[in-house]
Amino acid sequence: MRVSLLGSVEFFSAAGTPLDVPAGKRRAVLAVLAMEINRVVPVERFFDLVWDGRPPPQARAALQGHVAGLRKLCDGTSLALVTQVPGYLLRGDAAQVDVHEFGRLVAEAKPAADEPAAALLGRALALWRGDPLTGVPEGELRDRWVAELTEARLRALGAWAERLVRCGRGGEATTALEGALREDGLRERLVPHLMRCLLQEGRQAEALAAYHRFRKLLSAQLGVLPGPPLQAALADALAYGDAAEPAVPASAPHGPLLFAGSPAAVPPRAVPHQLPRLQGGLVGRCAESDWLDAQCAPGRGGSGLVVVTGSAGAGKTATVLRWAHQRADSFPDGRLFADLRGLDKAGPVDPYLACRGFLQSLGVPETEIPEEPVRTEQLYRSVTQSLRLLVVLDNAPDAESVRPLIPAGADSSTVVTSRNVLSDLVVLEGAATLSLGALPVSDSVELVERLVGGERVRAEPEMTLRLIELCDRLPLALRIAVARLTARPAWLIGDLVEELEDERMRLELLDTAGESSVTAALGATLHQLTPEAARLLALLALHPGVEIEPTAAAALLGRDEPTARHALGTLSVFHLISEVSPGRFASHDLVRLYSARLSETELSGGERRAAGERLLEHYLAATVHAGSFTTLHQPAAPDRSDRMPKALPRVGGTGQALDWFRREEVTVRALVESAEGERECSLAWRLADAAVTLYQGSGTLSAWLTCVEAGLRAAERSTEPEARGRMLAAVGAALNEKGRPAEAGEHLRKAVRHQEQLVLSVDLVRSRLALGLVEVALGERDTALRSFGLALEESRRLGDERAEGLTLATMSQVLLESGEASAALERARQARAILAGLPSSNAYLTALVSEADSLRRLGRAEESERLWAEAIAVSGAIGHTRMQATAEWRFALLLERLGRRKEALEHLERASALFADRHDVASVEQIAEDVRRLGGPHGRAADAAVAAPVRVSSGLVGPRRQP
Repeated sequence: MRVSLLGSVEFFSAAGTPLDVPAGKRRAVLAVLAMEINRVVPVERFFDLVWDGRPPPQARAALQGHVAGLRKLCDGTSLALVTQVPGYLLRGDAAQVDVHEFGRLVAEAKPAADEPAAALLGRALALWRGDPLTGVPEGELRDRWVAELTEARLRALGAWAERLVRCGRGGEATTALEGALREDGLRERLVPHLMRCLLQEGRQAEALAAYHRFRKLLSAQLGVLPGPPLQAALADALAYGDAAEPAVPASAPHGPLLFAGSPAAVPPRAVPHQLPRLQGGLVGRCAESDWLDAQCAPGRGGSGLVVVTGSAGAGKTATVLRWAHQRADSFPDGRLFADLRGLDKAGPVDPYLACRGFLQSLGVPETEIPEEPVRTEQLYRSVTQSLRLLVVLDNAPDAESVRPLIPAGADSSTVVTSRNVLSDLVVLEGAATLSLGALPVSDSVELVERLVGGERVRAEPEMTLRLIELCDRLPLALRIAVARLTARPAWLIGDLVEELEDERMRLELLDTAGESSVTAALGATLHQLTPEAARLLALLALHPGVEIEPTAAAALLGRDEPTARHALGTLSVFHLISEVSPGRFASHDLVRLYSARLSETELSGGERRAAGERLLEHYLAATVHAGSFTTLHQPAAPDRSDRMPKALPRVGGTGQALDWFRREEVTVRALVESAEGERECSLAWRLADAAVTLYQGSGTLSAWLTCVEAGLRAAERSTEPEARGRMLAAVGAALNEKGRPAEAGEHLRKAVRHQEQLVLSVDLVRSRLALGLVEVALGERDTALRSFGLALEESRRLGDERAEGLTLATMSQVLLESGEASAALERARQARAILAGLPSSNAYLTALVSEADSLRRLGRAEESERLWAEAIAVSGAIGHTRMQATAEWRFALLLERLGRRKEALEHLERASALFADRHDVASVEQIAEDVRRLGGPHGRAADAAVAAPVRVSSGLVGPRRQP
């Protein structure tokens, strides 16, 4: 019994017979279930992948039919297809799906020795029967997974070829490599593997032909040259004919090869000690020194080749040199040092010139050093073969500058510093990497004490910590800042802190007259960046958030997402930003200030305005996209713009949408608050409007109110007729949730009056609903019911079933709170029937909770319990914390009535924790009363919430005390 996706999508019986899976859509459903085996796939994800996010009205019924058909195929097998809220689950052994078996074999091969690894990778590649997901219709599913699977196959093919070459069996991979290159000749990573496999078979001419064929194709189609890995393969191919010959004729009586022989053949020479003088005052970095010992000192466990990376001013060179001086005696044949000047505006040092210098230091006469770079490197390796050397290479620009300078001796060590991570050295040479971050706080305090004295630090401990924070805990910045104190004995540390608090002046204050300044250090890095990365560094100043993801960076650049990812990756490689979580990047304050300076000096006012508008457009489109998974609320129609965002966040369901908004809320709010000018204001009020539903699901009420109030200010500067009404209503709804119904009513009545003068729309329906909720809060029940009645009538006149469902869901809640459980039940069921296609929307969940609570009050406990379980499961699965908290709380009241006290306390504790996360103190305190009534503890969540600022839940109807 197995499922095949690596080729045609097929379902095989235990006997290996293919079972018929008719229709492309059913094969697509099978593919989704198999890719996600043993994980629940929500219905919305099927709609996104199988129907490209645009499911027809009958899509739910069609999905049920496909699942039923696939379930019959699973009958009697070891696979089981089951329904599990909020979707479907294929349960079974992942090894029965070829994709997962492929992944397992590749993962097992990584740590294995060469022979078993080659066997594992060969088995993995044998699972492929053609292009993946063949038979699945073109669309989102293929777009999302085919490229990813193909990339995984190419990585495995390259790894297999590499392992075979190490085993001396490279010829076994040539046919597969040639086939992959026939499919796509621009797969550069495979060409070096093919060349080395051909060389191992003695086919030098074919290896060189493969190189030149690819070089011509690359030049013709992309206008670029082959990269370093391919250049290295070319060097291997060119040197192949000399591999069995001495590098220098043996007849040379005092030739360089004698230096690789017995010590008696080596002319007397002084042992080179080229390490620069060690600067004083270095503190900390003890763990880093221990790591260098483990990797490079005698008796080491590492390879003896390390790369120390870090941001400007982190102290890379100082850390390495201190360790090198401490361990110098462990390398009796010499300590070599070269500053490769990777950050120099004039360009880096030619590594072969450095190699010639090393050879001369090791006693090789200048006249005996070949002119050809390749032979110079060969000589260096011969000379260093039997030596115990320490080589320190500072400021390396790239791996190619380092490789010729690595000594060949097994007991030698090479330590490289660079702002570039030099990943090629890790991949091709097995280098270990150490990334130097900011100094720990304790080490930073010690550094300040050494420079200004312990008495001054002890007199102002809080100001010392703030000084360290303002300098990002970077040794260079701290030294420069503290130098201002040593030159001014009368100053307090607090005086310096006050100066540095001014962001406009901080970089200037951390500059010095020479090159040893924060600005100079950052500027040196700037010259090593690609044009796109340098431009993005300046544009990042326009992004108001703490973190940025590639789609937002693409908007700033006005380019596609791959270009933005590459630019972000380059900035990360040079430690100007860091990847704080997968796909999300942040920078230190000093880099952020440097970006702001670049923005002012390198970008015109027009460029900054255009990039700011693109960023607003991006967040508007992204927020509308995320909000579409959580609500029936239709955001305002986008303004007419020819500039559409080039990429949107990958949000595939309600839970992902809410997670995205939690990460981006600060940025969204800041963009709305900072909008200026007619164009920006038009985008800003729409952004605030689109964010409303996401605030309901995951935001905090204070932030929500701040955002929509800023949106109202932007709307009032706009000439668009619907703007003011929408934002008045949004502010009114937020004020009501905040517990300020009188102010809310004032805003909402203005909104209704404004919208009554326009064409009848859903906007008016929503404003009436919000006004009705305010009237409920003010105790004006009859007036509220009239508002709801008008909203229901108007939604039916509009023929808008979604608006009608929303109205009925809201009415059911109000009727329930009025004690009319039977009427509330009827309205809730009507709403759920209308909204059945949107089971994760706020309105549907409201109706579900209302129906469950109505049944509880009517004494229909069994039906109520089933619905509570559904409400908790669905809201929990999508991350809708407010609705889950409400459901947990009210379900606990049912359990209390049934005498199930222990279970009730468990649900109350969960509800309390969820409300505490939202800082909803009022609800937490009410739950604490229920807990005490049941004889339980007050609860840690309640303690946390009571200590936090008051922020009431932001639901359609907030939690109320239930009878």
